[in-house]
Amino acid sequence: MKDDILEFVRAMEQGSLDQQHSCVQLSPQKKTVLHVATSFASYEIVKLICKDLPDLVAEKNARGDTALHIAARAGSSLLVTLLINSDFGDGVLDEKNEEGNTALHVALRYGHEEVARILINKNPEMTYSLNKEGKSLLYLAAGAGFLTIVRLLLDNPVGNYSMAGKHKNKPPVFAAVLGHNIDVIQLLWEKDPSMFQLRNGKGKSPLHAAVCMGFTEAVKFFLDRQYEFAYLKDKQGFNPIHSAAIKGLVDIIQLMLQHRPDTRELLTAHGQNILHVAARSGKYKAVEYMLKRPELEMLINEKDADGNTPLHLATIYAHPKLVGILARDKRVIPRLLNNNRQMALDIAEEQLEMGLVSFHKRLTWMALRAVDAPRAHKPTTFRSTSFKLGDQLETESWRDKINVILLVATLVATVTFQAGITVPGGYNNTNPDQGTATMLKKVKFQEFVICNTIAMHTSVIVAVTLIWAQLGDPNSMRLALKLALLLLGIALAMMSIAFFAGVYLVVSTLGWLAITVLLIGSSSLIALVVLFVPLCFLGLTNHHLFRRLSYYPFCLVLYALKD
Repeated sequence: MKDDILEFVRAMEQGSLDQQHSCVQLSPQKKTVLHVATSFASYEIVKLICKDLPDLVAEKNARGDTALHIAARAGSSLLVTLLINSDFGDGVLDEKNEEGNTALHVALRYGHEEVARILINKNPEMTYSLNKEGKSLLYLAAGAGFLTIVRLLLDNPVGNYSMAGKHKNKPPVFAAVLGHNIDVIQLLWEKDPSMFQLRNGKGKSPLHAAVCMGFTEAVKFFLDRQYEFAYLKDKQGFNPIHSAAIKGLVDIIQLMLQHRPDTRELLTAHGQNILHVAARSGKYKAVEYMLKRPELEMLINEKDADGNTPLHLATIYAHPKLVGILARDKRVIPRLLNNNRQMALDIAEEQLEMGLVSFHKRLTWMALRAVDAPRAHKPTTFRSTSFKLGDQLETESWRDKINVILLVATLVATVTFQAGITVPGGYNNTNPDQGTATMLKKVKFQEFVICNTIAMHTSVIVAVTLIWAQLGDPNSMRLALKLALLLLGIALAMMSIAFFAGVYLVVSTLGWLAITVLLIGSSSLIALVVLFVPLCFLGLTNHHLFRRLSYYPFCLVLYALKD
């Protein structure tokens, strides 16, 4: 391990005297001293072992690796040269480990071009089979982007063996695509265009693979050389343009439409066009691009095998931003029914009735409500409340929510009551204004008193409202929560204004501090509004105007969710 050649020789001699044969003992992982020396790049020790104990070159460890595998994995051209030139060197070139890899496979897999060239040149006539993953040497070299090695393999028996129908499920061109190696793709095309007709295990063509990898240069290359690829389906029934739409690759969609405009009419096995699959996957940038293309207008309201339009699919898979984009496009017809006789809003409301509901599904429903989307069926158990996050028909669930709001309202009432008794600046102790506030005539003091009073009385009203709600049925609880949330928001806002007005009042003589207090207070008030308005107004009302206004807090929530 320390590359100490003198100590190693001494240990070998001692082992021979003691007849322990220490140099051929194995570690728990069946490693010989040659394995260990190669792992630690101990060149002099490896050289000595190859000379005195050449049979160790062919020994394998528990993983089936010879020392040559280890040297190839490390990319050590010196050690590889030393090992293959030993007495047993030729015999280990085609030795496989537990993964079915020879040393050459390993060198290519780990990206060591010089080592791979040395191994090939050692015996250019040798044939290599596939490893257990079904990967040929040509596949590995193409994936690594070794243009010289690929050419060498194609021009020698090593490469010819790889080409003899042995890579039906892992064609080398796919490896070149995965590695984004356009030079290798061009070379493979020049040498053998028939290779490009092969499919992988999922039935994908090379164009499918290039699209899935977002490899625009390869997509253009394939479309220029063999446009028929654009019309091939994989085992899932997707054409390459559908794969691009699923991944939201706008540049590739645009490129394919420019080369083959009629691909816009291609349908999946389920009868879905490119707008359908983009909507289903939630790729709103791709949908926005398609909505801007006049020639794609015919796709906007097209139905799939289940009668679903893109708007239906975006609703089913809960993509609120995408639903908002589609629903606000005047060309989209939200009244269309699918095979279940449902409009998009019916689907959204049905999902909200199914128990545990994600926030995205609620926002999806909000997006449709904000544009007055119609429904085909009158909702049965659905209620437009701001807390539909679980089974909201259970009274205990409602009472937990009410208790939380009641606690907050009580705290606000307590704090504001105390602030009203101990006003900033204190009281006059002299006649004739004894008992009055010392800062009574200051504007900020008057602002403090008004806001503090509103906050206290509003929080008291919230508390009384929720106490009544505890005595009623679920319907009264919902109504009380709607009112209480709005009033609590007002109380919190007024309390915040009262606080920074009072603080400003007592530090107003120090200009920079007073301005800092105003800036912090204003920023906090804006943050409070931003957080509380969506909570109060996301779908609380059936009134047309409020539904329209709710679109803006809806957009705010989407921005916060990065959706």
